[in-house]
Amino acid sequence: MKNKYFSVLPIGGVEEIGSNMTLIKTQDEQIIIDCGMLFPYEDSFDISYLIPDFAQVDKDRCHSIIITHGHEDHIGALGHLIKAFPDIKVYVTKFTLHLIQRKLEEYDVKLNYKLYTPEETINFKNVDISPVHVNHSIPETCGMIIRTKDLAWGALYISDFKVDLASAHEKPIDFPRIRNLLSACEQSAYFIDSTNILNDGKTTSENELIDDLESLMNNPHERIYITLFASNVHRLNAIAKMGKAAGRKIVLMGRSLRTYMESAQETGHSDMGADEFFLPDQVKGQTGKMLIFLSGCQGDFLSALRRFSYGEDGTFKPRPEDLIVFSSKVIPGNEKKIYRIYNKLTEFGAQIITASDHLIHASGHPGKDDLRLLIKNFTPNFYFPIHGESYFLKKHVDFLKKEFPQVSTHLIYNYQEVVLGDGTIKVLEHESVEPHLIHGKHLEIEKTQISQRRKMATQGAVFITFGRKNETLDISLLGLPLMADEALESLKARLLKQIKSDLISREDSYFKDQVKISTRQFFNHLIGYKPVTDVHLS
Repeated sequence: MKNKYFSVLPIGGVEEIGSNMTLIKTQDEQIIIDCGMLFPYEDSFDISYLIPDFAQVDKDRCHSIIITHGHEDHIGALGHLIKAFPDIKVYVTKFTLHLIQRKLEEYDVKLNYKLYTPEETINFKNVDISPVHVNHSIPETCGMIIRTKDLAWGALYISDFKVDLASAHEKPIDFPRIRNLLSACEQSAYFIDSTNILNDGKTTSENELIDDLESLMNNPHERIYITLFASNVHRLNAIAKMGKAAGRKIVLMGRSLRTYMESAQETGHSDMGADEFFLPDQVKGQTGKMLIFLSGCQGDFLSALRRFSYGEDGTFKPRPEDLIVFSSKVIPGNEKKIYRIYNKLTEFGAQIITASDHLIHASGHPGKDDLRLLIKNFTPNFYFPIHGESYFLKKHVDFLKKEFPQVSTHLIYNYQEVVLGDGTIKVLEHESVEPHLIHGKHLEIEKTQISQRRKMATQGAVFITFGRKNETLDISLLGLPLMADEALESLKARLLKQIKSDLISREDSYFKDQVKISTRQFFNHLIGYKPVTDVHLS
């Protein structure tokens, strides 16, 4: 391809939901869009999160990152990126800036930022990038329109959005801006959210939830507990106002709820003052009508929802006269955690209301009708589904090819670079790199160490120390059946006999290997599997 105008390289967020990071590459520079984390699955053995690999980022050519919105899967890895590239400038909206500043308090980094609004254009050497307002489940979400200086190419990149033409909380998606900016380009391409592609209709508007939510807030229950995605501050604010109108004290239970609400109040996205919310300690022991917001709607282990549901909270415990409202959906993969919580609350006698009982949750992602409206507003030449697992991406492609066959639609994954050139496109393959595992104080942990954790968690461990000088042998067990303790003397006698007859004068590595083999064989015969065995010589 003789003239490459720019290219779009997804490093994360395609074939997965999370870890969103996309590299815009031009002749003279690189620009990053988003840098998010990926939350681990349950079998990840307590790693905190995963982040994209930054190897594709050219330190000499990349000086800017644009953040589309404040969800963790779009900003969660930003601290790691700034540590790797300290001079990078972060383009961000006001609300998202508040969230990022709070998050970066945990990192030893300096934030170099510039605020943008969805009415302006950010100028780079070879391209101009124009934010465009879209609807989502968090304030100040933007798509990005990337255009070459000569208007040979224009691309619309929206990783998260829906079409909400009736929202009372924000303006509708800015279709005129999309149409006006892209219609000036000779060729155009879309890179669009696939998360809700299985929904054949239109995504529910936040306004459609009002009647059912108001009815629940006016319920005669003294205490109503409600959980939702903490980042959906528009819904949180609306429900809080309903609760206040119903004569309830409003209680925020969980750090994430307080963080998002404080950011909303500071940036004009909440019309309720800080003095209208209470913390659990402020209402401890009080009676009367309350609306208690619980963070952790996906049942996270340390969340307020889980702590409350298991009866482990010091202020509130579930009671038969309580009403528990789940104004959220269950993210695929979290079903077991949520159903355990349903079961626990049921055992306490509390009444549970979910989105299957009332219209109390709306997705932040486009159904097929939303996509139809987007494409009919302006139909591109090329189309690339992004932001979704592989199955969703394929369904998105199938939908486009069936309903919009005139659009050249392509299935891409992470590390497949879409090059926009002389009137056409080309897809380049790069070697795929797995995300990095982060644990504890934002430190990377190697995959080999996770493998060790898995083995210890499933097989238990045996620790053996032999003193060469005094010929002493100590054995301790971890995570094995208690009956194994009764066999320790037998194991010790067996090992001492082997050591004295064959190993006492051997080199350390051979000594350790043989003791390890004998120990694992002993336990395999005793309990049916081989525990992790570690041998020390002193």
